[in-house]
Amino acid sequence: MYPRLTTQALTLFALLILAACGGGGGSNNSAGTIEAVAPPPEPVFTIVGYVDASLDAGANVFVDLAGQRFSTTTDSQGRYELEVDSSASDSLVSLNAQGKDAQDMLILASALGDLKSLKSLAGNDARLTTDELAAVEITPITTAAVGLVMIENNGGLPLSFDELRSHSLNVNSEEMLIASAALELAVNDPNMKSMMLSGDASTMDLVTSVDRLYDAVSSIQSEDASKLSNAKMDTISKASTNLASRQSGLDQLFIYEPGYRSSALEFYEDGTGIEFTNARLGEEFFTWTQLGDEVVMTYEDWVVDGRIVLIDTDDDGVEEEVYEETVRKSTTLTFVAEGEGYDVVNIQTKHIKRYPEVSGILPEVEVDHDGTQGAGRGAKAFYTANGDTFSSPSDIEDWILPIPGRFFEDYPDGLFFRSDITFDFVMFDPANVGAGAELGSFDWQTNAEGHLLITTETSRSLEFIPFGPLLMGVVERDEAGYTIGMSVGRGGKRIANANDITPGIYSLEWSWLSDANSRFWININQDGTAKSTWTFDDNGDGVVTTSEAIMYTGNWDNQFEQMIINLYRRSDRNDKSLCPPDEAEGCVLYNKRYWDMIDIDGGRFVMGHTHNFFDYLDDYQTRYLLDTRHWVKLDAEPLEVVEE
Repeated sequence: MYPRLTTQALTLFALLILAACGGGGGSNNSAGTIEAVAPPPEPVFTIVGYVDASLDAGANVFVDLAGQRFSTTTDSQGRYELEVDSSASDSLVSLNAQGKDAQDMLILASALGDLKSLKSLAGNDARLTTDELAAVEITPITTAAVGLVMIENNGGLPLSFDELRSHSLNVNSEEMLIASAALELAVNDPNMKSMMLSGDASTMDLVTSVDRLYDAVSSIQSEDASKLSNAKMDTISKASTNLASRQSGLDQLFIYEPGYRSSALEFYEDGTGIEFTNARLGEEFFTWTQLGDEVVMTYEDWVVDGRIVLIDTDDDGVEEEVYEETVRKSTTLTFVAEGEGYDVVNIQTKHIKRYPEVSGILPEVEVDHDGTQGAGRGAKAFYTANGDTFSSPSDIEDWILPIPGRFFEDYPDGLFFRSDITFDFVMFDPANVGAGAELGSFDWQTNAEGHLLITTETSRSLEFIPFGPLLMGVVERDEAGYTIGMSVGRGGKRIANANDITPGIYSLEWSWLSDANSRFWININQDGTAKSTWTFDDNGDGVVTTSEAIMYTGNWDNQFEQMIINLYRRSDRNDKSLCPPDEAEGCVLYNKRYWDMIDIDGGRFVMGHTHNFFDYLDDYQTRYLLDTRHWVKLDAEPLEVVEE
């Protein structure tokens, strides 16, 4: 059998014959030649975007890759086109924009991704624009994101995009938005600029230093707190996330930020949806609308708080008991920055206070229920899986998994008891069965998406969606397949235990948005004693005294998987003196904590918390709380508590 000649080969063969015969025309060309036509050169990868208007025309835009610097300048509109002719495909592309002359301390940045992925994203024309990636717009928000990641990475820029994403997941979203607000003021307000960028400091020096950020925010707040809120909203209004191009209609969003209660949202095509709070408020239906990068959810009658207050309703000089309700009217989600599989969102809520029993006398009034001055708070909204698929165990494995909140309150014998559970201890058997303290016995499998799927004995299913290291969302469905619960939280296979918690000082991670004198830590002492300390500087004098601290002493015991911490208080509540390490006469158990280690992630001790509180009545448990948190180990106590 002879090989077939392609059309191109036959055409070339015919041309060669014609050339050898002098062509098909006149006989003057006795020795014709064929000139090879070179293919057009491949276009050079080019990043096209804009730099924040605070930098004048001619600002230098550059990126450093594998020892090479590629640079360009902005035009009068702040637009730039940066050619990057590099083969460093795995390198992280991080743009920098620096003002010229008197603006040389104004440096902005934006981390885009690895070069190979960016080239693929750009497509055939090799031009990466905001249509493909919003981060080509270099703004205070993108700069704050880079700066805080560098803080997470001990001052250096991550070398790869995977490293960048891992650190970004640990960046506090509200810190990012407030850092961008501080930048906004530094570049546009001369007074703020001289205060925040003293000496030879640049804007990058500001956003890569916890101390500088804390000092800047504290100074702004003391001068005029509204300045920071207004600047935050200004930066948000200039943000761009291309939400519509990445999500083909809203479906499910998992709202997560360490230190805050997680929630989740399910959107339906008919403009309705449901919010799962995983807390006392339970779940609430809403209607929603979307305009660009903003989603507004409106609630019919969501009472988030109710209490008896004293108000003089008839101006007779005597206050009467009045029932007061706080009602959430709406929530606005503004998508302000892109992550890999998630967005940073700003969450603004609107509340009113009303008095149903005397509505004819006392009108409804708007109230800043969340204490954000209308500026909201930042959080991460996860919308798609971006983590390792579930790996089937080959032996018995212990896991800690987030679950949709199980919350209830009861009044047994007239007493108060609250249970608040957001995770479960589970065991997996390779034979596709398992059990959990909350979930009971179950079957498990890996579904088509590579997600863990658990089916309980009551025919409920729980799908676990990986979002990153030790972070996953969960969707709980009934037998008919309807969603009945959603949540997101820390969890994973146990690869650490209580032996990894060595004596020292452990603290919930402090944010520079908080008062430096408002801290919480627990001393785990070598001799088996323990002490918890919670401080607050009531008078703002910068000194924390014993009257401005809540302290409990006790003991701890390491039982391999768990560390048990017992904390005691005086039975006489007016006696503020500390109890001996062990329960003694005149002392009662206040709090029994169980720390169940999951893993140690970049210096963060990720663990399940079981809290048993006995804080209202002696010898009667009032609260049972299960959640997952991470703690950090300190070299020393964060501050001194001064004896009065």
